[in-house]
Amino acid sequence: MPPVLRDAHDTQQLGRYFAGLWGRRSYAWYVAVSELRSRQITSRLGNVWHLLNPILQVLVYWVIFGLLVDGVARGVENYVLFLAIGVFVYLDFQRAAIAGANSIQNNKGLIRSLHFPRAIVPITAVITESLATVPSVLVVYATAVLTGAPLRWTWLLLPLVFVFQFFLNVGSALIAARTSTHFSDFNQILPFIFRLGLYVSGVLFAVESFASESQLRLFEINPAYCFIEIARWSIMGGELKAAWLVSVTLWLGALPLVALLWFRKGEELYGRD
Repeated sequence: MPPVLRDAHDTQQLGRYFAGLWGRRSYAWYVAVSELRSRQITSRLGNVWHLLNPILQVLVYWVIFGLLVDGVARGVENYVLFLAIGVFVYLDFQRAAIAGANSIQNNKGLIRSLHFPRAIVPITAVITESLATVPSVLVVYATAVLTGAPLRWTWLLLPLVFVFQFFLNVGSALIAARTSTHFSDFNQILPFIFRLGLYVSGVLFAVESFASESQLRLFEINPAYCFIEIARWSIMGGELKAAWLVSVTLWLGALPLVALLWFRKGEELYGRD
């Protein structure tokens, strides 16, 4: 029987599609690790920039909002630690989405040449950024120790926050990847969206000290805000609100699957422009 020619952009049944993604997990890991090694070779500081960038941002925000602008740090005892947690968690969201938005464009040659589930491309980009962010957990711990934060058993839960956040990052990366194929300028707009998100996710200030009850409900819809607050609770203590857990659970249960299904529907479009 002669070989059957298949369109490289043909979609598969959903079950086969998931199986194809799972079967390529070793490929995704290999590419992610190789990308990190490549960054270390081609850049003098390599992945150190993944730490230097947020550390410098924390210092700048601390000088501006902690020292120069009065009132922003209201209600926060350890503002440096407060900022460090918020910045590292938020940048994890941001980098994953931007990497996902660029993933299809950066892999057009591969997409045009081979038949495989296209979702593995943005997922691999998220794995790469997540691996590069791992040292952030150590920096948060170091900041907590240096600023005199009391040791708590809940410190052990911080890595779990980043683990669960990974699945939300995958969802946002898949959405960003497909959106960028329809709107070429989306990659240019995305940084401004995240700049706005910085101020509506409680990264720089304690939301409960400024927002009314109705406004606080709106913040609790934002998954970035909830993840940041859960991470802060794990290191700094305080109250763990049920609203944060409910919001995070709903987002984790819906976004990754919905995003994957939506991304898959546009599978035949990727790499064809």
